[in-house]
Amino acid sequence: MFFKERCSLCGGKLDSGNVCTECGLDNNKSEKHYRINRSSCDGQPLTHVHQPEYDSRRKDRSRQEREQKEKERSALAQSSGSRARSGRSRKKAQPYNTYIEGEKRDRRSRVGKLVTVSIILVIVVSVIFPLVDQYIDESQYDSYTDYESYEDYDYDPYAYVTREIPADGVSYSQQFAQGDYVVGVHIPEGTYVMEGQGDNYISLSVDDAENGIYLYESVDDEVTSVDDIRLYTGAVVSISGDGYLTLSADNAQAEQTTGGLPNPLTESVRISGGQTLTVGEDFPAGVYDLSAVSGYGAPEITICDQEGNELQTLYPWLTDSSETESIYRNVVLPQGAVFSNTDEELELELVPSETIVSEDYLGYYDRY
Repeated sequence: MFFKERCSLCGGKLDSGNVCTECGLDNNKSEKHYRINRSSCDGQPLTHVHQPEYDSRRKDRSRQEREQKEKERSALAQSSGSRARSGRSRKKAQPYNTYIEGEKRDRRSRVGKLVTVSIILVIVVSVIFPLVDQYIDESQYDSYTDYESYEDYDYDPYAYVTREIPADGVSYSQQFAQGDYVVGVHIPEGTYVMEGQGDNYISLSVDDAENGIYLYESVDDEVTSVDDIRLYTGAVVSISGDGYLTLSADNAQAEQTTGGLPNPLTESVRISGGQTLTVGEDFPAGVYDLSAVSGYGAPEITICDQEGNELQTLYPWLTDSSETESIYRNVVLPQGAVFSNTDEELELELVPSETIVSEDYLGYYDRY
C-alpha cells in the first residue's frame, strides 16, 4: 500500500499502531466491537492532541513502576518503623520486676558492706590490735611491777596507832582454844608472843577499830611463833585451828582487866543436823560456847541488825574428833540472828559462856 490509511471515523491520520491521531479511534478493532459515539475523547476540547498509544502505555508502565517502587519503599519504611516501634514498645512495655530490682539493690548493698567491713578489718588489724597488745603488755608489766612492789612492801599494822602500850607490866602466859576474846575482859592488854603446838595449824586475827589495827598471823610446823602482837583494850581476838594457842607477855596490864560480867543465861540449847533456828524466837539471845556433840562441820550463823540487814556471817569449824576443835568459845548471838546447821550428821550444843562483856549483844557487832 503506497498511501497511508485514514481513520474510518474522521479521516484522520493513523499512527503505526493504526490509532487515529485525531480522534483516537483504534482502527485495528472490527466494527462489531466498536461502539459509535463513545471514545476516550468525550468531554475534551476539539483542539486537543492525542498521544500515541505506546507513549501512553509507556507512561502507564513508568507510573506503575514508580507506584510499585513507592509502595515497596513505603512498605520497607513501614516495616522498619514497625520493628523500631516494636523494639521500643517491647522495651517500654518490659515489666518492672520488684524482686529482681530488690536483688540488684541487695547485691549492691552487700558489695558496699563487704568493702566497708574490709576497710574496718584493715584498720583493726593495722591500728587497734597493736594498741591493744601494747596496752596488755603495759598492764602485765604494771601488774608484775605492782606484785614485785607488794612483795617488797613491809606492811606495818600499827602505822596509825597513836597510843603506846606501857613497857612495864606483869608476866602473863595463857593457852587459848578456838573462840572470840575481848582484850581487857578475857586477855590483859600487852605486847604478846604467840606460839603454837608443833604440827598443828592455828591462826590469830586482831580487829581493833579504835586503833586501826587489823592483823592476821598463823603458826604451824614451820613457823612456830610470832612476836610483837600488840593487843589494846577493846580489841577482839579471834583464834581458830587445831590445837591451843599460847599468848605470852612481859608487860601485861593485868590491873586493867575487868574479867567481864557473869552470864545471865543458864540453859544449854541442842541443835540437830538440818535445823535452822532464829535467835530470840527459838532460843534466848546471849553469849554461848558452841561445841560439837557428834559429827563435824561448820554451821552458818548470820548476824542481822534491827531492820534485818546482814551485818556479818560466821562459819566456826567444829568436829568431835579433836578436843580443841570441838569447841568455839564466846559466840555472841543477838536477837534476830539465824543459826543454820546444814550438816545432817553434825549435832551441836550451845552452852552459856562463863563471862560476857555486856548484854548489848547487837552492839558487839556495831564496832565494825
